[in-house]
Amino acid sequence: MYVYNQFQWLLIFYVYCFCGWVFESAVVSAQQRHFVSRGFLRGPWLPIYGFGATMILHVSLPLMGQPVAIYFAGMASATAFEYVVGVVMEALFKVKYWDYSTHKFQFQGRICLDSSIAWGFLALLLTYVLHKPVADFITGLPFYATAAVSLLLSGFFLYDTVTSAKAAFEFASVLEDLEKLRTEADELRVQLRLGAYEAQDRIEDLRGQLKTVQADLRERSETAQAELRERVEAAQAELREQLKERLAGLEDDITERMNRKNKHYRALMRANPSLRAPRFQETLRIWREKH
Repeated sequence: MYVYNQFQWLLIFYVYCFCGWVFESAVVSAQQRHFVSRGFLRGPWLPIYGFGATMILHVSLPLMGQPVAIYFAGMASATAFEYVVGVVMEALFKVKYWDYSTHKFQFQGRICLDSSIAWGFLALLLTYVLHKPVADFITGLPFYATAAVSLLLSGFFLYDTVTSAKAAFEFASVLEDLEKLRTEADELRVQLRLGAYEAQDRIEDLRGQLKTVQADLRERSETAQAELRERVEAAQAELREQLKERLAGLEDDITERMNRKNKHYRALMRANPSLRAPRFQETLRIWREKH
């Protein structure tokens, strides 16, 4: 039976955060064919693995000697944790940092059977293979060394979490603003297209009115027709110019918002290639194409 103090649990958490980052970065880098530093945070750690591992250990260590129970307990607890984290992060940041929508037997893109099966095997691997050397190393450290290292890492971790969360909130806000601007720009483009048809319709209506004028004022009909046509065309031209100016302004705003702090946002998207934003998917697609 393993018994750890709070500083040892912290070190165990950070060790598995780092191991998870190494594993996912290696897998995704191989898939993308270039190095990808995976994760929501900027440092070399994935908290979901740290929390998942410590949670699995709390469940599995009392079940030592019962591998079937460990497998299903680890699978169930880690899957539930992954789902809850996915829901919370999407509610907070308006995006999905992982998406299993293309997998078979998935639920809401947040969990899938493949991942759950892997969590079960990870629970066995963690309990019977990986954890013993980690535990031996950590429990072999002097108390003060354990406390100092765990507190130092906690300081870095807290700073990383706060700054990354701030960037993620800003990213969600930018996406929301860009979606509004993109929608308004699309509406202006529609108005510009319809403006030509409306101008033609108005000219045709005025021609009908001119026929009545011609009956009484035939000698002035050509002059009146020309004057009315010029007024309509001038009004339509002015409206088109106003719409074009507004559209150009919106496109400048979109470009400016995309470029502002874009370094951080690009890093966030590179670290999460499967990142999705159901509410802003078209805006996110345009952003990726431009950057």
